[in-house]
Amino acid sequence: MPRQLDLALIAANRFGLGAGPGELDDIAHDPREWVLSQLQTPPLADKALAALPSSEQYQQQIIEWRQQRKKANRESRKPAQRQTFSQRFNADFVKEINLRAAQQCATTTPVTERLVMFWSNHFTISDEKQPLKLLAGAMEREAIRPRVCGNFTDMLLAVEQHPAMLIYLDNQQSTGPDSKVAMKRARQKQATSKTSINENLAREIMELHTLSSEGGYSQADVIALAEGITGWRPWLAARKAQPLGPYGSRFAPAFHQPGERQFLGRRFAQKGAAQGEAMLRHIAMDPHTARFISFKLCRQFVSDKPPPDLVDTLADTFRKHDGDLMPVYRALFESDLAWQPDQRKFRRPDEYLIALHRALAIDLNPKQPGRWRQEMHLMGQNVFRPGSPAGWPDSADNWIGADAIWKRFFVASRYSGRLPSSRDAMELARDSLGPRLGNRTSVAISEARNRRQATALVLASPEFQWR
Repeated sequence: MPRQLDLALIAANRFGLGAGPGELDDIAHDPREWVLSQLQTPPLADKALAALPSSEQYQQQIIEWRQQRKKANRESRKPAQRQTFSQRFNADFVKEINLRAAQQCATTTPVTERLVMFWSNHFTISDEKQPLKLLAGAMEREAIRPRVCGNFTDMLLAVEQHPAMLIYLDNQQSTGPDSKVAMKRARQKQATSKTSINENLAREIMELHTLSSEGGYSQADVIALAEGITGWRPWLAARKAQPLGPYGSRFAPAFHQPGERQFLGRRFAQKGAAQGEAMLRHIAMDPHTARFISFKLCRQFVSDKPPPDLVDTLADTFRKHDGDLMPVYRALFESDLAWQPDQRKFRRPDEYLIALHRALAIDLNPKQPGRWRQEMHLMGQNVFRPGSPAGWPDSADNWIGADAIWKRFFVASRYSGRLPSSRDAMELARDSLGPRLGNRTSVAISEARNRRQATALVLASPEFQWR
């Protein structure tokens, strides 16, 4: 049984989101089956999360708010009567954060929920632009969740055509120099109107979403892809254009750079939006993409320096199955290389806070709606605001430090009074840490001054920081 408990701990913590009361004993009966069986259940949003407005609804609300602001300005109303974006939408933003966190903490399929977190970070969105405070969460709900157990190409197209991604990486600012809009501006000599290709989205698609920086592409390939996706715009920028994808984006032909493209050694002569879509389908199946995605999956689920043989296996599976993700996940979770006890990952702040709630078997406190966001900020991971388009770092050296550990102890202390009276701190330690509970931590718990201090010592212990 000790060996099975070791595997159960790996299943619950490394592949899942943390063990709850009595869960390790249940998982120990068949740890691999516990993991693999969850792949049969797509990680769809629960009822409350799914009931939030769609991207199209949010975009319509933003347009109405802007119109109301303009009307207030025209009528010279007092500033107090002009509702700011935060005043109008902050409650919606906080609600999205809390319902998302509630699902992560309470899910009965934590393996697939972690996959949602992985893909959301892979296709990261930052909310520093106002509309993205609403659209970032909507993109995760709409474009990522339903496709986590599907095909990578389908997810890639859904994400890159989503209004959130188009706004985040400035594709609405991209105008073909030979497009109808550019020609019109030239005739009218509109020197103040910017008419140029914006490479941001194309570059990040290639560097961060598919091929990687080592993918063998050139600057000419970046420009070709950028030209191929000109005219892809959010509804906020092109309401009367042709529908692009199911989430409210539009294809505006007047902004599209006409002509065929040479991209990664192939010719793309499609017209309109179909050209960019064909280019994305091609890049999704490139061997460099297969390897990059496989490496990131192994780094997320196994260790900061994953076994090369495991990465090779996943990349081969990705190519063999044309980007279908279920066989790739199975290859990962069925491999003995993924279950080695000496492999481990340091929990990011979101992973830590989720594991803490699951260990205590508690829900988010509805009387403190801003608490999750505040505690994530305290620990250095602002919700929906990573430091760059590369997303949150996935290696221990980015999160370990004296200040970071002190802040986790502070958070642990805040929650130490929420251990149910029916459990004690040592039981909490055994339930969440299993055979990883070390002698020093065990002694510290037993010598604690009181129950709350003992609970805080469990949640702040070195063992609890790793998965």
